[in-house]
Amino acid sequence: MQKHLLILKENMTEFWHKTLEALLEYKQRTIVISISLVFITLLFSASVVFAQKTIRQDQLNGLVFNSVKSDYLLPLNYNELDKKIQSTKAVSIMFSQPRGTSYKKVLSLLEDPNQKSMLNRKFYFYPIVYDEKLIAQKYKIDPDKVTFIFFQKGKEKNRFVVESLNDVNHEFVPELNRLPMWQLNQPSN
Repeated sequence: MQKHLLILKENMTEFWHKTLEALLEYKQRTIVISISLVFITLLFSASVVFAQKTIRQDQLNGLVFNSVKSDYLLPLNYNELDKKIQSTKAVSIMFSQPRGTSYKKVLSLLEDPNQKSMLNRKFYFYPIVYDEKLIAQKYKIDPDKVTFIFFQKGKEKNRFVVESLNDVNHEFVPELNRLPMWQLNQPSN
């Protein structure tokens, strides 16, 4: 048994020595092949990341945003949430999973002609589909609830959760219209 192991060890050593000699003999070709493999690997990795973002955005467009019929609800593209909050002086955003009773109720109210006539602004919709825990933690929201947040100069100023309203049919639009009036909710000094 030891004799077989010794022969195997000698064969493996001889193989590696021959391989290293061949690599050293063809140094330039080896370097070019190695650099090419590294470049191809990096290119593939970058394309996977880009493809993932594109696929996720296409899924949101096809499955979520196409089902939203309200003119007051503007789609917010995947991975553009922070950019929109920071680059816009004032923005209202609806965070919600694209399912559930409250979500359906909000969509029906936004499509109701009587309710639409009372709305005073448009707002963005960021569906919580991907990175649910990260979004919930960063914006301190419950992903199972429909939450509207008003941001001014990149800072949160006001919010309300649809599920906390007593009568959604009568309180939703007035509460949505009051959302940017964050100073009304501040304690007076």
